[in-house]
Amino acid sequence: METFDYQGAAVKYKRRGSGEPVVFLHNGGTSHAIWKDVIARLADDYATFALDLPGFGASAKPGGGYALENYVAVLEAFLAHHGLSPVTLVGNCMGSAISVAYAMRHPEKVRALVLVNPLTAATYTAGRLGMTLRLRRRAPAFSRFLYGLLGRVKPNRWIAVQSLRMQFGPVGRSQNLHCSNDLCACFTGRGQMTSLLGVLDDLVNYEFLDNFVPPDDFPPRCTIWGLENEILSAKAGRRLNATLQPQRADWLKGVGHLLMLEDPDEVARIIRELLAKTPRRKVHS
Repeated sequence: METFDYQGAAVKYKRRGSGEPVVFLHNGGTSHAIWKDVIARLADDYATFALDLPGFGASAKPGGGYALENYVAVLEAFLAHHGLSPVTLVGNCMGSAISVAYAMRHPEKVRALVLVNPLTAATYTAGRLGMTLRLRRRAPAFSRFLYGLLGRVKPNRWIAVQSLRMQFGPVGRSQNLHCSNDLCACFTGRGQMTSLLGVLDDLVNYEFLDNFVPPDDFPPRCTIWGLENEILSAKAGRRLNATLQPQRADWLKGVGHLLMLEDPDEVARIIRELLAKTPRRKVHS
């Protein structure tokens, strides 16, 4: 993996292919590896960049800094360093939120957005783990105390497999994708739990995404939801689409939160079709 230095911290990423740039952002608790099968289907025609966001994968794991605004700043620096503009951003969950927030600041630098299972306060609250955000709102001091205790826990492989199992739908579970060594390492590695809990602690700051109405000059976008998603609510995703107004909305059957591993052919096809219908923007420095 290559390394990008962000304020003295190593941000790891994988680059593959050539052509117009497409940057992939993972969800909290995983790594760039979730995109490997989709990238394999796109790299012949696009320059792909898949990041390990700070706190996850092979990137540095600082003691803090897991707020949404900090991740947007990392993306800003990464794209500016590599001169990637206009860029297509593809994000899952937290990666979608980062992509939208970046596009709100720099719409002219984004060609298109592919938002997979977009994370907002509403889509999370309506999901299986929504109680954690409700606790954070009602008892923030206790919530942070609890997160501090959990951050000291180093999950073993069994815990990792069970945590991953609910991120897949029937398609992924039937293939035992939740037993992947790469994915399990995302949970059992040192510092990973602290990073994930840091993201969860910041979810109250994702509420603005639920009410964001894109202006006319906002980049073209599509949403992709796994109908068997247990982490975020696809039903809440339908309500989100009413305000986000994507030019395209796809609902994939039998797959869940990590649908890009369950049906990479379909995800790659959607990305190609969106870009085929999206006019190229002028390059911005």
